[in-house]
Amino acid sequence: MDRIRIFQIIFLIAVAAIVLRLFYWQFIAKVQGNFNSYATEGILPVSRGEIFTSDGFPLVTNQEAFLIYAKPYEIKNNGQKIAQQLAPFLISEKYATGEAQITDEIKRQKEEAIKTKEKDLQEKLSNKNLFWVQLARKIPLEAKIKIQSAKITGLGFEKDDRRFYPEASMAAQLLGFVGSDKFGQDTGYFGLEGYYDRQLRGKPGRAQQEKDPFGFPILVRSYRSIEPQKGASLYLAIDRSIQFKVEENLRQAVEKYGAKDGTVVVENPKTGRILAMATYPTYNPKLFSEFDQTIYKNPAVADTFEPGSIFKLITMSAAMDLGLVNPNTRCDICGGPRQIGGFEISTWNKKYYPDSTMTEIIVHSDNVGMTYVAEKLQTDKFYDYITKFGFGAKTGIDLQEESPGSIRPKKDWKPIDLVTASFGQGIAVTPIQMVQAVSVIANGGKLLTPKIAYKTKDGQKEEKVLPDDEKQVISPKTASQITEMMVAAVENGEAHAYAPRGYRIAGKTGTAQIPVAGHYDPDKTIASFVGFAPADDPKFVMLVRFNQPSSSPFGSETAAPTFFEIAKELFNYFGVLPTG
Repeated sequence: MDRIRIFQIIFLIAVAAIVLRLFYWQFIAKVQGNFNSYATEGILPVSRGEIFTSDGFPLVTNQEAFLIYAKPYEIKNNGQKIAQQLAPFLISEKYATGEAQITDEIKRQKEEAIKTKEKDLQEKLSNKNLFWVQLARKIPLEAKIKIQSAKITGLGFEKDDRRFYPEASMAAQLLGFVGSDKFGQDTGYFGLEGYYDRQLRGKPGRAQQEKDPFGFPILVRSYRSIEPQKGASLYLAIDRSIQFKVEENLRQAVEKYGAKDGTVVVENPKTGRILAMATYPTYNPKLFSEFDQTIYKNPAVADTFEPGSIFKLITMSAAMDLGLVNPNTRCDICGGPRQIGGFEISTWNKKYYPDSTMTEIIVHSDNVGMTYVAEKLQTDKFYDYITKFGFGAKTGIDLQEESPGSIRPKKDWKPIDLVTASFGQGIAVTPIQMVQAVSVIANGGKLLTPKIAYKTKDGQKEEKVLPDDEKQVISPKTASQITEMMVAAVENGEAHAYAPRGYRIAGKTGTAQIPVAGHYDPDKTIASFVGFAPADDPKFVMLVRFNQPSSSPFGSETAAPTFFEIAKELFNYFGVLPTG
């Protein structure tokens, strides 16, 4: 009996100990976080939001791709043979998919790329102390299938979608691209991808499974997961047809006129929505790493330049809005060059027009005439209107790399700064600022914030991208008077021979020398043309700008013809018929 009792006591103690231990594991240790089991957590990939044009066509979407990794400890040899097998599939698609023309130079570059990749792979695969090592990201499905067919032990794949561009390089600088940040996470850079990165990227999911000390799943414990939330999609005001027409005309013009680069912006002045924004040369965002980084930024919002004669529209608008001059006011100092602050102010062609009206000053692009207007304004009033038109500050366009331009502080202006600014020297503006300012004239004197996107869509939830409140910069009467001056400049100015007949187009040419080390380079210019049409009911405002055209330095012979060529296509597109 004593033995049975002793056994019973021992059994009860053992049961009590087990119960107590289970209680500890289930409650106390779980609360304190000191239990011997552990949880493994995995990241569930998320799809980035897509980007659509105004007609619902995707400019940017997602394509199935994969991350390839290796477990070096499972690889039996030194990895050299495997590196040789993998390298041709993991180099840039520039070589793998025929993105580049096959030339002897391309063949040489491809061979070098394969050798470099082989060396990199061999170093990673030969380190047997590594449990896991990433070999490449975002490899296409075709490459994955070919690698899997080789049946190499120790390799694995994870889903790693990449951006796909159905229209190839269309609107590249406008869109930006997706790369990896310092933590290896997909991140938008430049353009829309950068500006709307938070909305587009979404939220990756999480999957967590508890395991015991030996690495086996604890089945009685919960498997917790948080589903990924796809990023919001972006819908643009960009019109795909207009964007295509603009890009094609711009490319041809840059090549024809031998320009270093060119930019065209087309906006609806009544809404502030950007219909097209193009730059040439451009790049392929799919292969962005193959291009010089200096080409990533969007010159339409990031580059500054001295606007030259197109800025005369702003000066004249200010003076007329204040009632200091009217279209028929005559200039009594326009008979020859002037000396101001030790500098000579002359006309661009050394021709002078005594007693010119304000309209004729715009038609002839008369610098001397603009000094007359500037001196009527004086610095305080002129500076006030410059800022009212939006210069010296960011427009607020929804693109990442916008520059505010550069306007010297008013307290630093001297008499010579007043007159040179009147014809667009000594100040720096961006193309988008110039488009916004001329849209004020086209829109009855009201300033609107330019915008690329008009809505975001996250599942069933839509959110409008609204422009800022409009501001009345000049009166409707002034806007109408400046419009008529611009029409006269097109019909009677230097570029009139290129203008399409039967249309009332309001416009102004600009030719600005490029400042270099404290002086102006006599051989390099920025050629531009800005305007809108039809003048009485504008469908678009457009700026054409060329950097250093070599065939001719003048905007009237480069930017203006390009403007009119694009305008003719836009008239057809919008169904605008000639009036005579």
